[in-house]
Amino acid sequence: MRYEFSFYKDTDFDEIEQLVLLSYQWEYPIWGLSRHEFVRGLHPAYTGHHHAWCHTVGVYKENGKVVACVINEGNYDGEVFFLYDSKERGEDRELLREMIKYAKTYVAGVKEDRRTKSLDLFVPTWNTTLKDMVLQSGFHEMEWAQELYILPFDKKPFEVKLPDGYTFADGNTVPDFYLSNTHRLSFSYGGDCHACEHGEQAFHDLRQMKHYNKNLDICVLDEQKRPVAMAIIWYDESMPYCELEPLGVVWWERRKGIATAILHEAANRVQSMYPQCKGMLGGDQTFYQKIGYEKKAFISQYHWELEVFISWDKESYDKDYAKEV
Repeated sequence: MRYEFSFYKDTDFDEIEQLVLLSYQWEYPIWGLSRHEFVRGLHPAYTGHHHAWCHTVGVYKENGKVVACVINEGNYDGEVFFLYDSKERGEDRELLREMIKYAKTYVAGVKEDRRTKSLDLFVPTWNTTLKDMVLQSGFHEMEWAQELYILPFDKKPFEVKLPDGYTFADGNTVPDFYLSNTHRLSFSYGGDCHACEHGEQAFHDLRQMKHYNKNLDICVLDEQKRPVAMAIIWYDESMPYCELEPLGVVWWERRKGIATAILHEAANRVQSMYPQCKGMLGGDQTFYQKIGYEKKAFISQYHWELEVFISWDKESYDKDYAKEV
């Protein structure tokens, strides 16, 4: 094999991010800039998995340069994404065969039975070579697919309407724990969750990422100046659109138009700062469609499982697991 493999090191981060940015030239990437920086910035402290990338992310180099990567969100849950430096590289069967095997072995999650290895690989529509190879290697396509929705910009400012007495603040003044509090109260995780105690540190770390922009880290404050909503926008000038990650509104403030207002405020700021930006990536929930987000792409999910018995169990005696990967 002409590619040199290595496990991820932090010195690889920038080169891998270049693979992410290159991918906007030929697709709407599911592993975009926001996912890349959000996962690396937030998840270590948020989940407690500080070394997950070093243990599971696989890096492929050619002539000393990173050209492909098997990556995940650092949760040991078996969700996996493939990155390449070109569309042509993403159809290199020798490379794909190695990446699939690596994903099945070092990246697969383990189900509650402590035996079943499980992997979910996301394959874009254009990559028919990868689709054919995963189907031949034991994957099956899931009914669910990841849909990408983008709010188009037309150079006109969006209407911004907050409830009376509510105001915007941003990363110039908002402390880290305002973000973690809002996130916690938006998504309802409790005291038994690692993120409750470490969420403030996680958002502090997120704010250190290269493409973090304090002017695009926006909160909504209520009449008492307490945080009730938050949104962060990510953008690089080589991208055709900016990306939202995350958005949260605390549970008791829903259905008041606050989420729409904060997204419109963010869109107006982006258009003012980066006139060439053509839109904003959001989520795939119905809410986004209702406020003007348009579906641009979908990425199919392919699932693989393998039951692997402990070596001393009699069920394992006649198994040759190497043939399964």
